[in-house]
Amino acid sequence: MQGTRDRILAYIVEHRGARAETLAEVFDISAAAVRRHLDNLRADGLVEARTVKQATGRPYYAYFPTEKAFGTIPPAYADLMARMLRGLEQRPDVVAEVLADVAESLASRHRDEIPDGAAVEEIVARVTEVLRREGILEEWRLEADGIHLVNTSCPYHVAAQISDLPCEADRKAIELLLGRDVEQLHRIVDGAPCCEYLVRPTPGQRQIIETVDLR
Repeated sequence: MQGTRDRILAYIVEHRGARAETLAEVFDISAAAVRRHLDNLRADGLVEARTVKQATGRPYYAYFPTEKAFGTIPPAYADLMARMLRGLEQRPDVVAEVLADVAESLASRHRDEIPDGAAVEEIVARVTEVLRREGILEEWRLEADGIHLVNTSCPYHVAAQISDLPCEADRKAIELLLGRDVEQLHRIVDGAPCCEYLVRPTPGQRQIIETVDLR
């Protein structure tokens, strides 16, 4: 049976990050007890604390799994996932269908949170905010070539080494929520420092030269 420390780690891995307050509520223990477990997990290199900035409101601290934490996935589970992904890679027709279903499932979970008819920047800020909770995006900025969306930690590092499906599913989900074409420029799994997406300006849309960081 898992102890509280292991269950906290499993929760952080599954949700790709969590606040200490959330963990205290989920496991019905004191904030002090949660922080002791988090300090131990940090000392073991399994979680890291980062400041999360929001489009509105004050920044907050959250705890995210490290790559070492993903190595704690039970071997049987990791092997099953690897075999399934490799099997899918042999069936392009099935991959396309699975990708569409996974992306739509994620997008439908948050579609009601995205304002209709809002300015592009407002929609991007909201999509970034909701997908930050999924561990998929962290920040966005405006540059001369369009809107850049960035994530500095890969939520599927092991799976992404085996198949492009997880990355493509995320890209497609972002596309569905934004209602605009999205290109993936960089991936952590390929050696880049971050996963980065680009939304190019639509014809006639004013290009914004000044860079804005609204994490």
